[in-house]
Amino acid sequence: MARVTIKDVARRAGVSFQTVSLVLNHPEKVARSTREMVGATMRELDFVPSLAARSLRKKPSRSIACVFSVGAQPYDDVTGMMQETYQGIVLQTFAHVTDRHGYTLVHRRWNAGEPDGLSRITSLVSEARVDGMVVLADRRDDPLIASLRAKSVPFFVFGLDVPEASFAMRAERDAVRQIVGYLVRTGCKAICFYKGERDGRHLPAVADRLSGYREALAAAGLRPRDDLVVPCDWSSESGYRTTLRLLRRAPRPDAIVAANDRVAFGVLKALHEQGVRVPDEISVVGFDNLVQCAYTVPRLTSIEVPTLEMVEFAVTTLIEMIEGVRAPHDPAQKLYPGRLVVRDSTRPFAEARR
Repeated sequence: MARVTIKDVARRAGVSFQTVSLVLNHPEKVARSTREMVGATMRELDFVPSLAARSLRKKPSRSIACVFSVGAQPYDDVTGMMQETYQGIVLQTFAHVTDRHGYTLVHRRWNAGEPDGLSRITSLVSEARVDGMVVLADRRDDPLIASLRAKSVPFFVFGLDVPEASFAMRAERDAVRQIVGYLVRTGCKAICFYKGERDGRHLPAVADRLSGYREALAAAGLRPRDDLVVPCDWSSESGYRTTLRLLRRAPRPDAIVAANDRVAFGVLKALHEQGVRVPDEISVVGFDNLVQCAYTVPRLTSIEVPTLEMVEFAVTTLIEMIEGVRAPHDPAQKLYPGRLVVRDSTRPFAEARR
């Protein structure tokens, strides 16, 4: 397909190509109604100006967009916006790091179900409001990733390994192997795994974790049991409800690996209400090591992920692409291992069951 040009935009909008050029380079010289009409036409045609040509005409915006694909690390249904989430921590960290590098962070969320969702996000580049994007998605075939790649827009994928793209991702498989290995060494043999899914979607990170779970059981000589792999989404409410259902079954597991800390908070609440002693009867492990883990009762064992290091790598790599230091065909890709932070919700080795 031929690349849409500035003259194509002008022809469709019914203005001169000089007017379109002014909208791109000196919008303050164009009437607001004209800017809006030309901007709408750019989005309609999916127009992106030549980044190389634009760099010769004007200074870069020195802004980076952090775009969350709806569905990645979802909030709780009602009150999630007021809670600390891994998504929120990532956003705060990006704001801190981009500011330190002299860039401004723009935050957007998009939904593939919105009719103009994709064009609205890509217009951030076409209208020269940002120089590049960090994308947080839970699918390798996310349409935004495909669109940015097709338009040769500098972008970085955070939290997902996408072939031929720059990315930073947690070593999910190794993290779960570490968790299960520790639980086995403390005497646990019936380890329940909360998958972390919503609406039946099969996420790459979940698949990696499940592989790590099964590999760790095999390494310990334990037979994987389908009944110990439990559907559960990423919210505290789901962790709570799932655990109540789990406790009605016999025999009970002696450990629960939650999809994240927020799920684990719901697990702890359910176990407390049902009079189940943690960790004497059931050990519990979370994921993300939120600050609240040190203040639950009992204090929650969790996997700590080097979020700051991941964000620093993402921002540095993206700036290299924006400034032409790194070629588009030279992706930077890195997996980051987690560290198990042991607290009171798991038994120490000295108290392992014989």
